[in-house]
Amino acid sequence: MSDFPKKRGSWTELSTEIKYDNPWIQVSESQILNPNGGKGIYGVVHFKNLAIGVIPIDEEGNTWIVGQERFPFDGKYTWEIIEGGGPLEDDPEESARRELLEEAGLKAEKLTLIQEMDLSNSATTERVKIYVATGLTQHETNPDETEKLDIRKVSFEELYNMVLSGEVVDSLSVTGVLKYKILKDAGQI
Repeated sequence: MSDFPKKRGSWTELSTEIKYDNPWIQVSESQILNPNGGKGIYGVVHFKNLAIGVIPIDEEGNTWIVGQERFPFDGKYTWEIIEGGGPLEDDPEESARRELLEEAGLKAEKLTLIQEMDLSNSATTERVKIYVATGLTQHETNPDETEKLDIRKVSFEELYNMVLSGEVVDSLSVTGVLKYKILKDAGQI
């Protein structure tokens, strides 16, 4: 028995085919009828991991950022909050703790979830959770084999100004920093 046609809200999926698959993503192409009845195709990048962002904050209001080159943007160098991913079936907090230790060499007593979002919901299934980490202790870093990272400790206010000036443009970093600033200024965190 065929699963098609399949309703997806006001869209109708007539068929789908996997065009690409690797350990991190899968790309599918569906034949569809759009909400107005027109025929077409729709490509979706399905992510196999949950994206994780972590903003570590120490008692003095400092944080750590990571600098690295990003392949999709021709090796563009970017400053970002601590970021990574974890398998969808794993506990997101454990993934956040692992990324924090790997990239910044930090362990946190407390993680506070401040934002959940869909990164690019018109073309991907990538979901994000962003945490603030407090009660920090320093340990050794252990970056992934594919990562060549620079770590900087800066005041949160400096990072906030880097976002405002456009020096930091990564979506998890911008969203996380702005959300934390709003919560902090409102006394909610």
